[in-house]
Amino acid sequence: MNKNLHYHKTSVSLKDKILQNTHKPAVLWFTGLSGSGKSTLANAVEVLLHRKKCKTHLLDGDNVRMGLNKDLGFKPEDRKENIRRISEVANLFAQSGAIVCTAFISPYIEDRIAAREVVGDCFVEVYVDAPLEVCEQRDPKGLYKKARSGEIPSFTGISAPYEQPYDPEITVNTSLNTIEQCATMIVDYLEKNNYFSSVNEVNVLEKKKTIAVDFDGVIHKYSEGFKGLFNAYDEPMENARESFEKLKLAGKRLVVMSSRPAVVIEKWLEDNNMLHYFDEISNFKIPADIYVDDRGYTFKTWKKTLTDILGEEKK
Repeated sequence: MNKNLHYHKTSVSLKDKILQNTHKPAVLWFTGLSGSGKSTLANAVEVLLHRKKCKTHLLDGDNVRMGLNKDLGFKPEDRKENIRRISEVANLFAQSGAIVCTAFISPYIEDRIAAREVVGDCFVEVYVDAPLEVCEQRDPKGLYKKARSGEIPSFTGISAPYEQPYDPEITVNTSLNTIEQCATMIVDYLEKNNYFSSVNEVNVLEKKKTIAVDFDGVIHKYSEGFKGLFNAYDEPMENARESFEKLKLAGKRLVVMSSRPAVVIEKWLEDNNMLHYFDEISNFKIPADIYVDDRGYTFKTWKKTLTDILGEEKK
């Protein structure tokens, strides 16, 4: 990587996007032979997700090769680059909070492993299983016929290999089940693995130990009022640091809530040696047991607020 490049932190975090969407991001990586039903199934899954009001996007192999990857052929090195590029694109959509359906043959295990490494924990490999003879009978684009006649060299399953996934998250067989049944199986997998957990379904124990704290006038003294969202200019409130120390020792999860960009708050907290007390900085109201601001505890001083919080727990 060029030494002059520096990663730029964004103001709206992925956690903020998840809270707004009320679902987790995912990259559903549909892999299988040509004619196995990847594109049809990916479309059916997106329809079901859209009905659940999920933020979605579909990346189809042919569509991407007509645009972003139109400079690539089907040699092994081109296939590798095709998957590398789409992995990065899928990851960008996932970082926006979307559930992404990607329909690519992606025949090589090595390339799918590389895609998983790019995307991370939200990568879900979906093996669309259908025997070669079934795919060849379907031949929706007439490609197998051309491959058998030699018109298409390096065609997966005929003159080029397809390496079957050895441990996919989901396997669906489109020769034994309808597209609708397979799509339901995939959405059911996401449901069972808590991808659709709403903000309103937050774990009660997690909520009970979370304290959400307003920034201006509670952490940041804010004595001269508003000077712009990017201008955190003042010193900390009296006894704030000591109070956060005691709350952390009491096992509390501290979250800053503010309309200010997270990067501004993060820098101010770091400059004032308080960043390590906070678990999260959010631009949205998150589930919490206690809100220290004008919506919960009407804040006056940290000494009184700390006494109120810890005193209530002893009741």
